[in-house]
Amino acid sequence: MAGKRQVAVTARIVWGLVIVFLLITIVSQLFIHYNNPVRTEPAMTYNSEKYIQTTGVYVRNEKYVKYNGTGIISYVYSDGEKLAKNAVVAQVYASQSDLALQLKINELNGQIEVLEDAEKLIGSDNSQLEAFSNQIYECHTKIIQNVIDGEYAQAAALKNDYLNLQSKRRIVNGSTDGYGAKISQLKNEIASLRTQVSSLPHDLTLTDTGYFVTSADGYETALNYDVIPDLTEERLEDIIKNPELTVPSDVIGKVISDYKWKMVCIVPKDDSMNIYENAVLNVRIGSDVNPVTAYVENIRELDSEKRMLTLGFDVFNDRYILNRTAQIKILFDETSGIRIPSAAIHFDEKGEKGVFVKVGVNVHFKYIEVIRTEGDYTLVRDTTEKDGFLSLYDSVIVEGTELYDGKIIQQ
Repeated sequence: MAGKRQVAVTARIVWGLVIVFLLITIVSQLFIHYNNPVRTEPAMTYNSEKYIQTTGVYVRNEKYVKYNGTGIISYVYSDGEKLAKNAVVAQVYASQSDLALQLKINELNGQIEVLEDAEKLIGSDNSQLEAFSNQIYECHTKIIQNVIDGEYAQAAALKNDYLNLQSKRRIVNGSTDGYGAKISQLKNEIASLRTQVSSLPHDLTLTDTGYFVTSADGYETALNYDVIPDLTEERLEDIIKNPELTVPSDVIGKVISDYKWKMVCIVPKDDSMNIYENAVLNVRIGSDVNPVTAYVENIRELDSEKRMLTLGFDVFNDRYILNRTAQIKILFDETSGIRIPSAAIHFDEKGEKGVFVKVGVNVHFKYIEVIRTEGDYTLVRDTTEKDGFLSLYDSVIVEGTELYDGKIIQQ
Protein backbone atom coordinates (compact mmCIF):
# COMPACT_ATOMS: atom_id res chain seq x y z
CA MET A 1 0.00 0.00 0.00
CA ALA A 2 2.79 2.43 0.93
CA GLY A 3 4.45 1.74 -2.39
CA LYS A 4 1.31 2.64 -4.32
CA ARG A 5 0.97 5.89 -2.38
CA GLN A 6 4.60 6.75 -3.13
CA VAL A 7 4.05 6.08 -6.84
CA ALA A 8 0.92 8.27 -6.82
CA VAL A 9 2.73 11.10 -5.08
CA THR A 10 5.60 10.85 -7.52
CA ALA A 11 3.18 10.90 -10.47
CA ARG A 12 1.44 13.97 -9.10
CA ILE A 13 4.78 15.72 -8.66
CA VAL A 14 5.83 14.85 -12.20
CA TRP A 15 2.54 16.03 -13.64
CA GLY A 16 2.75 19.18 -11.57
CA LEU A 17 6.20 19.91 -12.92
CA VAL A 18 4.99 19.26 -16.47
CA ILE A 19 2.06 21.64 -16.00
CA VAL A 20 4.34 24.32 -14.50
CA PHE A 21 6.74 23.88 -17.41
CA LEU A 22 3.91 24.20 -19.92
CA LEU A 23 2.57 27.31 -18.17
CA ILE A 24 6.01 28.91 -18.12
CA THR A 25 6.48 28.11 -21.80
CA ILE A 26 3.09 29.52 -22.77
CA VAL A 27 3.51 32.65 -20.67
CA SER A 28 7.04 33.28 -21.96
CA GLN A 29 5.93 32.83 -25.57
CA LEU A 30 3.05 35.24 -25.03
CA PHE A 31 5.39 37.72 -23.37
CA ILE A 32 7.90 37.46 -26.20
CA HIS A 33 5.14 37.81 -28.78
CA TYR A 34 3.52 40.88 -27.27
CA ASN A 35 6.47 42.46 -25.48
CA ASN A 36 9.32 41.76 -27.82
CA PRO A 37 11.59 44.78 -27.26
CA VAL A 38 12.97 46.49 -30.33
CA ARG A 39 15.36 49.36 -30.83
CA THR A 40 14.85 51.80 -33.68
CA GLU A 41 16.73 54.57 -35.43
CA PRO A 42 15.15 57.24 -37.63
CA ALA A 43 15.91 57.10 -41.35
CA MET A 44 17.81 60.35 -41.91
CA THR A 45 19.32 62.10 -44.93
CA TYR A 46 23.05 61.59 -45.31
CA ASN A 47 25.67 62.86 -47.77
CA SER A 48 28.28 60.30 -48.69
CA GLU A 49 31.59 61.51 -50.09
CA LYS A 50 34.66 59.97 -51.60
CA TYR A 51 37.55 62.38 -51.40
CA ILE A 52 41.24 63.02 -50.95
CA GLN A 53 42.06 65.18 -47.94
CA THR A 54 45.26 67.18 -47.93
CA THR A 55 46.71 70.60 -47.13
CA GLY A 56 46.86 73.18 -49.88
CA VAL A 57 49.20 76.16 -50.13
CA TYR A 58 47.79 79.37 -51.60
CA VAL A 59 49.87 80.94 -54.35
CA ARG A 60 49.02 84.46 -55.55
CA ASN A 61 50.75 87.32 -57.34
CA GLU A 62 51.01 89.92 -54.56
CA LYS A 63 52.85 93.13 -53.71
CA TYR A 64 53.48 94.82 -50.38
CA VAL A 65 51.80 98.13 -49.57
CA LYS A 66 54.23 100.19 -47.49
CA TYR A 67 54.23 103.32 -45.34
CA ASN A 68 57.36 104.71 -43.72
CA GLY A 69 55.84 107.52 -41.64
CA THR A 70 54.36 107.70 -38.15
CA GLY A 71 50.82 107.97 -36.84
CA ILE A 72 47.77 105.79 -36.36
CA ILE A 73 46.53 104.00 -39.49
CA SER A 74 42.83 103.56 -40.18
CA TYR A 75 41.90 101.42 -43.19
CA VAL A 76 39.21 102.75 -45.50
CA TYR A 77 38.21 99.47 -47.17
CA SER A 78 37.54 95.91 -46.07
CA ASP A 79 39.81 93.03 -47.07
CA GLY A 80 39.34 91.87 -50.63
CA GLU A 81 37.81 95.00 -52.15
CA LYS A 82 39.05 95.87 -55.63
CA LEU A 83 40.72 99.29 -55.82
CA ALA A 84 41.91 101.40 -58.70
CA LYS A 85 45.31 103.02 -58.93
CA ASN A 86 45.68 106.07 -56.63
CA ALA A 87 42.70 104.95 -54.51
CA VAL A 88 42.88 105.95 -50.83
CA VAL A 89 43.47 102.73 -48.89
CA ALA A 90 44.03 104.24 -45.44
CA GLN A 91 44.15 107.45 -43.45
CA VAL A 92 46.85 108.34 -40.96
CA TYR A 93 45.86 110.13 -37.74
CA ALA A 94 48.16 112.00 -35.41
CA SER A 95 46.92 110.14 -32.33
CA GLN A 96 44.63 107.36 -31.17
CA SER A 97 42.38 110.01 -29.69
CA ASP A 98 41.90 111.68 -33.07
CA LEU A 99 41.02 108.32 -34.63
CA ALA A 100 38.49 107.55 -31.89
CA LEU A 101 36.86 110.96 -32.38
CA GLN A 102 36.64 110.44 -36.15
CA LEU A 103 35.11 106.97 -35.74
CA LYS A 104 32.47 108.45 -33.45
CA ILE A 105 31.79 111.21 -36.01
CA ASN A 106 31.42 108.59 -38.74
CA GLU A 107 28.98 106.63 -36.60
CA LEU A 108 26.82 109.72 -35.95
CA ASN A 109 26.87 110.64 -39.64
CA GLY A 110 25.65 107.15 -40.40
CA GLN A 111 22.74 107.62 -38.00
CA ILE A 112 21.84 110.91 -39.65
CA GLU A 113 21.78 109.24 -43.07
CA VAL A 114 19.48 106.55 -41.69
CA LEU A 115 17.02 109.06 -40.25
CA GLU A 116 17.06 111.38 -43.29
CA ASP A 117 16.38 108.40 -45.56
CA ALA A 118 13.47 107.34 -43.34
CA GLU A 119 11.96 110.84 -43.43
CA LYS A 120 11.47 110.50 -47.19
CA LEU A 121 8.44 108.34 -46.33
CA ILE A 122 6.63 111.10 -44.42
CA GLY A 123 3.10 111.29 -45.81
CA SER A 124 3.10 107.69 -47.07
CA ASP A 125 0.19 105.38 -46.26
CA ASN A 126 0.60 102.18 -44.28
CA SER A 127 0.52 99.85 -47.31
CA GLN A 128 4.25 99.15 -46.84
CA LEU A 129 3.91 98.30 -43.16
CA GLU A 130 3.86 94.51 -43.62
CA ALA A 131 6.82 94.65 -46.00
CA PHE A 132 8.89 96.62 -43.48
CA SER A 133 7.94 94.20 -40.70
CA ASN A 134 9.11 91.26 -42.81
CA GLN A 135 12.36 93.01 -43.71
CA ILE A 136 13.00 93.85 -40.05
CA TYR A 137 12.49 90.20 -39.12
CA GLU A 138 14.87 89.04 -41.87
CA CYS A 139 17.53 91.57 -40.89
CA HIS A 140 17.23 90.66 -37.22
CA THR A 141 17.57 86.96 -38.10
CA LYS A 142 20.73 87.65 -40.11
CA ILE A 143 22.27 89.58 -37.22
CA ILE A 144 21.53 86.78 -34.76
CA GLN A 145 22.94 84.17 -37.15
CA ASN A 146 26.11 86.22 -37.69
CA VAL A 147 26.61 86.46 -33.93
CA ILE A 148 26.08 82.70 -33.56
CA ASP A 149 28.61 82.07 -36.34
CA GLY A 150 31.09 84.47 -34.74
CA GLU A 151 30.90 86.85 -37.71
CA TYR A 152 30.72 89.98 -35.56
CA ALA A 153 31.88 92.39 -38.27
CA GLN A 154 29.02 91.30 -40.54
CA ALA A 155 26.57 91.67 -37.66
CA ALA A 156 27.81 95.19 -36.92
CA ALA A 157 27.56 96.11 -40.61
CA LEU A 158 23.82 95.35 -40.50
CA LYS A 159 23.20 97.72 -37.57
CA ASN A 160 22.28 100.78 -39.66
CA ASP A 161 20.15 98.67 -42.02
CA TYR A 162 18.17 97.46 -39.02
CA LEU A 163 17.79 101.00 -37.60
CA ASN A 164 16.75 102.30 -41.02
CA LEU A 165 13.96 99.74 -41.33
CA GLN A 166 12.77 100.40 -37.78
CA SER A 167 12.74 104.16 -38.41
CA LYS A 168 10.78 103.77 -41.64
CA ARG A 169 8.20 101.53 -39.99
CA ARG A 170 7.64 104.08 -37.21
CA ILE A 171 6.88 106.76 -39.80
CA VAL A 172 4.59 104.52 -41.85
CA ASN A 173 2.60 103.32 -38.82
CA GLY A 174 2.29 106.86 -37.45
CA SER A 175 4.43 106.40 -34.34
CA THR A 176 6.38 109.57 -35.22
CA ASP A 177 6.00 112.62 -37.44
CA GLY A 178 9.73 112.79 -38.23
CA TYR A 179 13.23 112.84 -36.81
CA GLY A 180 14.13 116.53 -37.16
CA ALA A 181 14.90 117.01 -33.47
CA LYS A 182 17.07 113.91 -33.31
CA ILE A 183 18.97 114.90 -36.48
CA SER A 184 19.68 118.37 -35.04
CA GLN A 185 20.96 116.79 -31.83
CA LEU A 186 23.30 114.48 -33.76
CA LYS A 187 24.66 117.36 -35.85
CA ASN A 188 25.42 119.34 -32.68
CA GLU A 189 27.29 116.35 -31.27
CA ILE A 190 29.35 116.08 -34.47
CA ALA A 191 30.22 119.78 -34.35
CA SER A 192 31.39 119.41 -30.76
CA LEU A 193 33.51 116.36 -31.57
CA ARG A 194 35.21 118.09 -34.50
CA THR A 195 36.47 120.85 -32.23
CA GLN A 196 38.32 118.17 -30.22
CA VAL A 197 40.27 116.75 -33.20
CA SER A 198 43.85 118.01 -33.05
CA SER A 199 44.60 117.67 -36.79
CA LEU A 200 43.09 116.27 -39.94
CA PRO A 201 44.36 112.88 -41.21
CA HIS A 202 46.36 112.49 -44.38
CA ASP A 203 45.61 109.91 -47.05
CA LEU A 204 47.62 106.88 -48.14
CA THR A 205 47.05 106.00 -51.79
CA LEU A 206 47.60 102.82 -53.78
CA THR A 207 50.26 102.83 -56.49
CA ASP A 208 48.93 99.63 -58.12
CA THR A 209 45.49 98.38 -59.02
CA GLY A 210 44.17 95.17 -57.46
CA TYR A 211 42.49 93.64 -54.45
CA PHE A 212 43.65 95.21 -51.19
CA VAL A 213 44.29 93.19 -48.02
CA THR A 214 45.15 94.78 -44.68
CA SER A 215 47.54 92.00 -43.59
CA ALA A 216 50.61 90.19 -44.91
CA ASP A 217 52.37 86.93 -44.01
CA GLY A 218 55.87 87.40 -45.44
CA TYR A 219 55.48 85.12 -48.47
CA GLU A 220 54.30 87.91 -50.78
CA THR A 221 57.69 88.34 -52.44
CA ALA A 222 58.77 84.69 -52.29
CA LEU A 223 55.70 82.71 -53.38
CA ASN A 224 54.13 83.60 -56.71
CA TYR A 225 53.18 81.96 -60.01
CA ASP A 226 56.75 82.07 -61.32
CA VAL A 227 58.14 79.85 -58.53
CA ILE A 228 55.54 77.07 -58.81
CA PRO A 229 57.66 74.95 -61.22
CA ASP A 230 60.52 75.00 -58.68
CA LEU A 231 58.47 74.05 -55.61
CA THR A 232 59.50 70.83 -53.90
CA GLU A 233 57.75 68.60 -51.42
CA GLU A 234 60.13 69.79 -48.70
CA ARG A 235 59.39 73.44 -49.53
CA LEU A 236 55.64 72.88 -49.31
CA GLU A 237 56.00 71.06 -46.00
CA ASP A 238 58.05 73.96 -44.63
CA ILE A 239 55.38 76.49 -45.69
CA ILE A 240 52.64 74.37 -44.09
CA LYS A 241 54.59 74.16 -40.84
CA ASN A 242 55.45 77.89 -40.93
CA PRO A 243 52.60 79.71 -42.74
CA GLU A 244 53.79 83.12 -41.50
CA LEU A 245 57.19 84.74 -41.87
CA THR A 246 58.61 87.99 -40.58
CA VAL A 247 57.03 90.97 -42.33
CA PRO A 248 58.99 94.23 -42.80
CA SER A 249 57.94 96.88 -40.27
CA ASP A 250 56.87 99.36 -42.96
CA VAL A 251 54.35 96.98 -44.55
CA ILE A 252 50.71 97.95 -43.92
CA GLY A 253 49.08 95.44 -46.26
CA LYS A 254 49.28 93.98 -49.72
CA VAL A 255 47.67 94.07 -53.15
CA ILE A 256 46.62 90.90 -54.99
CA SER A 257 46.91 91.56 -58.71
CA ASP A 258 44.12 89.29 -59.96
CA TYR A 259 40.90 87.65 -58.75
CA LYS A 260 42.27 84.30 -59.97
CA TRP A 261 44.58 82.36 -57.67
CA LYS A 262 46.23 78.97 -57.38
CA MET A 263 46.76 76.28 -54.80
CA VAL A 264 49.51 73.66 -54.71
CA CYS A 265 49.06 70.40 -52.83
CA ILE A 266 50.47 66.89 -52.56
CA VAL A 267 48.22 63.84 -52.92
CA PRO A 268 48.77 60.06 -52.82
CA LYS A 269 49.37 58.67 -56.31
CA ASP A 270 47.17 55.60 -55.86
CA ASP A 271 44.17 57.71 -54.79
CA SER A 272 44.57 60.30 -57.55
CA MET A 273 45.04 58.25 -60.70
CA ASN A 274 41.71 59.51 -62.05
CA ILE A 275 42.97 63.12 -61.80
CA TYR A 276 44.50 64.43 -65.00
CA GLU A 277 45.67 67.78 -66.36
CA ASN A 278 42.85 70.15 -67.41
CA ALA A 279 40.35 68.15 -65.34
CA VAL A 280 37.66 70.06 -63.46
CA LEU A 281 37.38 69.16 -59.76
CA ASN A 282 35.10 70.05 -56.89
CA VAL A 283 37.14 71.15 -53.88
CA ARG A 284 35.88 71.90 -50.39
CA ILE A 285 38.18 74.40 -48.66
CA GLY A 286 38.43 74.56 -44.88
CA SER A 287 35.04 74.56 -43.17
CA ASP A 288 33.13 75.73 -46.25
CA VAL A 289 29.95 73.75 -46.79
CA ASN A 290 29.80 74.32 -50.53
CA PRO A 291 32.67 73.14 -52.76
CA VAL A 292 34.26 75.39 -55.38
CA THR A 293 35.44 74.56 -58.88
CA ALA A 294 39.14 73.98 -59.47
CA TYR A 295 41.05 73.38 -62.70
CA VAL A 296 44.01 71.01 -62.72
CA GLU A 297 46.74 73.11 -64.33
CA ASN A 298 49.69 70.83 -63.71
CA ILE A 299 50.57 67.42 -62.27
CA ARG A 300 54.10 66.59 -61.23
CA GLU A 301 55.12 63.04 -60.30
CA LEU A 302 57.24 63.22 -57.15
CA ASP A 303 57.98 59.55 -56.52
CA SER A 304 56.20 56.22 -56.68
CA GLU A 305 53.71 57.25 -54.03
CA LYS A 306 53.00 61.01 -54.38
CA ARG A 307 52.03 63.66 -56.91
CA MET A 308 52.04 67.46 -56.73
CA LEU A 309 48.93 69.17 -58.10
CA THR A 310 48.62 72.81 -59.15
CA LEU A 311 44.97 73.84 -59.00
CA GLY A 312 43.57 77.05 -60.46
CA PHE A 313 40.56 78.90 -59.00
CA ASP A 314 38.54 81.90 -60.10
CA VAL A 315 36.36 82.33 -57.00
CA PHE A 316 37.46 85.37 -55.01
CA ASN A 317 36.35 86.25 -51.48
CA ASP A 318 37.93 87.15 -48.16
CA ARG A 319 38.01 83.52 -46.95
CA TYR A 320 40.65 82.70 -49.55
CA ILE A 321 42.96 85.70 -49.19
CA LEU A 322 43.75 85.94 -45.47
CA ASN A 323 45.53 82.60 -45.02
CA ARG A 324 48.50 80.90 -46.65
CA THR A 325 47.37 77.29 -46.13
CA ALA A 326 44.07 75.44 -45.82
CA GLN A 327 42.78 71.93 -45.30
CA ILE A 328 41.04 70.83 -48.48
CA LYS A 329 38.98 67.89 -49.72
CA ILE A 330 39.11 66.97 -53.40
CA LEU A 331 35.70 65.41 -53.99
CA PHE A 332 35.21 62.53 -56.41
CA ASP A 333 31.76 61.25 -55.64
CA GLU A 334 29.16 63.04 -53.56
CA THR A 335 25.89 61.15 -53.16
CA SER A 336 22.84 61.94 -51.03
CA GLY A 337 20.49 59.32 -49.65
CA ILE A 338 19.32 57.71 -46.43
CA ARG A 339 21.84 56.03 -44.16
CA ILE A 340 20.79 52.93 -42.20
CA PRO A 341 22.75 50.39 -40.12
CA SER A 342 23.76 47.45 -42.28
CA ALA A 343 22.59 45.10 -39.51
CA ALA A 344 19.02 46.34 -40.04
CA ILE A 345 18.84 44.91 -43.57
CA HIS A 346 16.80 41.73 -44.10
CA PHE A 347 15.60 39.68 -47.07
CA ASP A 348 12.03 38.72 -47.89
CA GLU A 349 10.94 35.34 -49.24
CA LYS A 350 11.91 36.46 -52.75
CA GLY A 351 15.41 37.40 -51.63
CA GLU A 352 14.80 41.15 -52.01
CA LYS A 353 16.45 43.55 -49.57
CA GLY A 354 14.51 45.66 -47.11
CA VAL A 355 14.17 46.75 -43.52
CA PHE A 356 11.55 46.34 -40.82
CA VAL A 357 9.91 49.60 -39.80
CA LYS A 358 7.93 50.23 -36.62
CA VAL A 359 4.68 52.15 -37.15
CA GLY A 360 2.81 52.46 -33.85
CA VAL A 361 2.62 48.87 -32.56
CA ASN A 362 2.93 47.36 -36.04
CA VAL A 363 5.96 46.06 -37.89
CA HIS A 364 6.12 46.56 -41.65
CA PHE A 365 8.69 45.33 -44.16
CA LYS A 366 9.82 48.04 -46.58
CA TYR A 367 12.10 47.59 -49.57
CA ILE A 368 15.31 49.55 -50.08
CA GLU A 369 17.51 50.48 -53.04
CA VAL A 370 21.14 50.17 -51.98
CA ILE A 371 23.69 52.70 -53.24
CA ARG A 372 26.75 51.54 -51.34
CA THR A 373 27.83 49.97 -48.06
CA GLU A 374 30.36 51.87 -45.92
CA GLY A 375 31.47 49.87 -42.90
CA ASP A 376 28.61 49.28 -40.49
CA TYR A 377 26.25 51.53 -42.44
CA THR A 378 24.58 51.35 -45.84
CA LEU A 379 23.53 54.30 -47.99
CA VAL A 380 20.20 53.74 -49.76
CA ARG A 381 18.18 55.92 -52.11
CA ASP A 382 15.54 58.25 -50.73
CA THR A 383 12.41 56.36 -51.85
CA THR A 384 9.97 58.44 -49.81
CA GLU A 385 7.59 58.85 -52.75
CA LYS A 386 7.62 55.14 -53.62
CA ASP A 387 4.95 52.86 -52.15
CA GLY A 388 6.25 49.94 -50.14
CA PHE A 389 9.76 51.41 -49.93
CA LEU A 390 11.68 53.10 -47.10
CA SER A 391 10.71 56.72 -46.43
CA LEU A 392 12.62 59.53 -44.78
CA TYR A 393 12.15 59.58 -40.97
CA ASP A 394 10.79 56.01 -40.81
CA SER A 395 11.62 54.25 -37.52
CA VAL A 396 13.96 51.51 -38.75
CA ILE A 397 14.23 48.52 -36.41
CA VAL A 398 17.90 47.89 -35.74
CA GLU A 399 17.46 45.37 -32.90
CA GLY A 400 14.65 42.88 -32.47
CA THR A 401 13.87 39.16 -32.71
CA GLU A 402 11.33 37.15 -34.67
CA LEU A 403 10.46 40.07 -36.88
CA TYR A 404 7.96 39.65 -39.69
CA ASP A 405 5.64 41.84 -41.70
CA GLY A 406 2.46 42.58 -39.76
CA LYS A 407 3.79 41.62 -36.35
CA ILE A 408 2.33 43.50 -33.36
CA ILE A 409 4.72 44.70 -30.68
CA GLN A 410 4.15 46.57 -27.46
CA GLN A 411 6.74 48.66 -25.70
